[in-house]
Amino acid sequence: MTAVDAPTLLAEVEQRIAQLAAPTGPHPVQAAAARAAAGGKLLRPRLVMAAAGRSADRDAVVAVAAAIELLHAALLVHDDVIDGDEERRGEPSVAREARDLAAEAGLAPARAERLGLAAAIVTGDALLVRAIASLGSLDAPSALRSRVLGIVTRAMVRAAEGEHDDVLLAGATPDHAAIDRILEGKTADYSFRAPLELGAVLGGRDDAAIAALGDIGLRMGVVYQLRDDVLGVFGDEAITGKSTLSDIRAGAPTLLSALASRDPAWASVASHYGDPGADEGAAARVRHVMRGSGALDEVERRIADGGDEVRALLVAAPVEQSVRDELLQILARCVERGR
Repeated sequence: MTAVDAPTLLAEVEQRIAQLAAPTGPHPVQAAAARAAAGGKLLRPRLVMAAAGRSADRDAVVAVAAAIELLHAALLVHDDVIDGDEERRGEPSVAREARDLAAEAGLAPARAERLGLAAAIVTGDALLVRAIASLGSLDAPSALRSRVLGIVTRAMVRAAEGEHDDVLLAGATPDHAAIDRILEGKTADYSFRAPLELGAVLGGRDDAAIAALGDIGLRMGVVYQLRDDVLGVFGDEAITGKSTLSDIRAGAPTLLSALASRDPAWASVASHYGDPGADEGAAARVRHVMRGSGALDEVERRIADGGDEVRALLVAAPVEQSVRDELLQILARCVERGR
């Protein structure tokens, strides 16, 4: 891979994503898949590119970066079904759009709702299949292709396990070990560890460097998800494109809620956390306790401490300074981001 500006390479990745998700027929699922794949922040491709360095094959980096972003898009479509979210990136979710179109066509509300959920599930499935097919046909030596598929398989299975546990423990007060498993499984592995490992493999790095970058990715991903959990309750919906009621209504098992639940004042709002009908007034009371209990401050401290740990690991990582600098920039965005 020759030295090029990151925006140029990212533009190639975006083009590849559009090609992978492009409709091959008139069915509405195909159109929905194309829309769901567009508009992402391209965080995962950036991680693949950073870890690959300049010695990797350019076409392979673009192909893998695009595929991992497509997998992310698929998981988001499924996640909206699981969480009952009706917005994604400031637009109607796939399920909501399909439901509304069905209702406009005259379907009864229950049938339109069912169709919307089904449309989202199969749209996510279509994106998953296209991403995996792309990786399976990667123009690379069979050993490298097999390693790429192995990393992706592990990460996707862990994401499924993390999502399952997130739903299973909703409304409960899990211990820190259970919360860490959700953080690592649901987000950190597939969104950070796997992209960095994939880039390192494509860049021909040795096992020590791959392992070091994987560990950095896992820790960076936890920081990212902790920030996401804060934004899910205290964020600006106009910026995040996501509701700040969703996690409260779902009773999401986060570090924020676990810490707040230790405070006696939590008893006054516990019935709101996990209540599908919680309104903005109820949410405001939950937020008040999360602040007053010190839970929000403690999560912010953990985000800051986690960022410091990642920086220390990056200093010691067996990678060139350009890789270190790029990952430090990405880390800063994870810690400070507003969306």
